[in-house]
Amino acid sequence: MVLLPILTVLSISVQAQVKASFDSVSILIGSQTTLTISGTSQYPTTEELSQDGLVALEQWYDTIDGNILQRTTITSFDEGDHFLRYTPDDSLLLTVNDVANVDTTSLDIKDIAGLMEEPYTFWEIFRWILLAMGIAALIAGGIWLARYIIRKRRENQPIIPMPKAPQKPADQRALDALEALRTKQLWQQGKLKEYHTDLTDILRQFLEECYAIPSTEMTSDQTLDAFESTRTCTTESKEILRRILLTADMVKFAKSEPLPHEHDRSMSDAKAFVMACHESDERLAAENNPKTKES
Repeated sequence: MVLLPILTVLSISVQAQVKASFDSVSILIGSQTTLTISGTSQYPTTEELSQDGLVALEQWYDTIDGNILQRTTITSFDEGDHFLRYTPDDSLLLTVNDVANVDTTSLDIKDIAGLMEEPYTFWEIFRWILLAMGIAALIAGGIWLARYIIRKRRENQPIIPMPKAPQKPADQRALDALEALRTKQLWQQGKLKEYHTDLTDILRQFLEECYAIPSTEMTSDQTLDAFESTRTCTTESKEILRRILLTADMVKFAKSEPLPHEHDRSMSDAKAFVMACHESDERLAAENNPKTKES
């Protein structure tokens, strides 16, 4: 008998701790307010709070000074007074007001207007022209590229030509050609005329490239006279060239057969002639260089 009054008092004390409030107790239709509940161990869900024309939208929880607060967003689309029961014994009043001074019966409600047609601007037309031109250029470029690849394939040429190595100087090319001729050992095989003809052709080509002397179309005497008129010519280099040309003419026209050492001497003379011309050209270039003169 003593426990019953105590339990009743404790129950009333627990229920008295539950607190609830709206941020705003009066809202317009469709507006929202926040319901805050604290002091209970069993918080109502959104389904339980959706009652009497009220709709609970979302819930979240805050903690302030050790107290857990449940917050719920509430709205309503029904005008009038609504009682929200948050515990079996307690409820709050929320008043939902209609929008003031709006008479929907007098409104002239019109149908949705149709689409308005706007004229095309210059840029809208021009960008399509640019697009068409770009597509046409791509097609033309693709056709040209395909034809180019097919032509290169037919000609057995590389599609992308690689740059050629820089050409060696004329004196170096002449020395390389003379060395290649020496390794052929033509005069050792009895090919005397071919040997001396090739040797003098190398020198004549050298004179034409370096000094614009058309030696391949000249006689030996004409070649000597033309070389003598150049600044590169020295007494020694002219004598070397004369000896080479004379020996070759004797083999080609007089069918002479020089001694073995004379064949080797013609090769040595040819290399010495090329090197002497190169050194003479470098000396003349240094003399004509203003910077060299100042130093």
